[in-house]
Amino acid sequence: MGPGACSSNRPDIFLIEMVNFILKADMLALMSSAITPKNRINTVLIILVILNIIGDIGNIIFWYASPSSQVSLKGSYLAAALGNDNALIAGSVLLAIVSAIYLISAYGLFKRMPWAPLLVIAISIVNRALALLLYQISPAFWFWAVWTIILVAVAYLDYRKLSASKASA
Repeated sequence: MGPGACSSNRPDIFLIEMVNFILKADMLALMSSAITPKNRINTVLIILVILNIIGDIGNIIFWYASPSSQVSLKGSYLAAALGNDNALIAGSVLLAIVSAIYLISAYGLFKRMPWAPLLVIAISIVNRALALLLYQISPAFWFWAVWTIILVAVAYLDYRKLSASKASA
């Protein structure tokens, strides 16, 4: 079953099915290296992007399932400007939009499109900038900042490799 043919309307089931679909297709591509050149950096980036999507959607679900987790929003600039309830709504919408853009980039990465790693770099930087508005600065914020640096570095390496392979073809 492909990612478009989801058997459930639940986003977590959809993401799990999409990950399975991508991993199966990537394994087939690796097994037929005469058709598709091996690019392990691309595979790693796909996995990181999917983990990012799961994390962002999981964060939204966690905010609504556990109101005590909303403490990360309460001291933010967004909460100061909009109020706590509106900050929750705005933060959820922003994370959903970021996740949708990461989903588009995951599709492009799967198809080995050279624009996809650039989209990952752009949305990752925008995501960190939005995080300054959404969250209080805390140790968790620094963890995600390091995650973003790793994501951007891997995306840059993948972009170089994809560009080089397109230029030689």
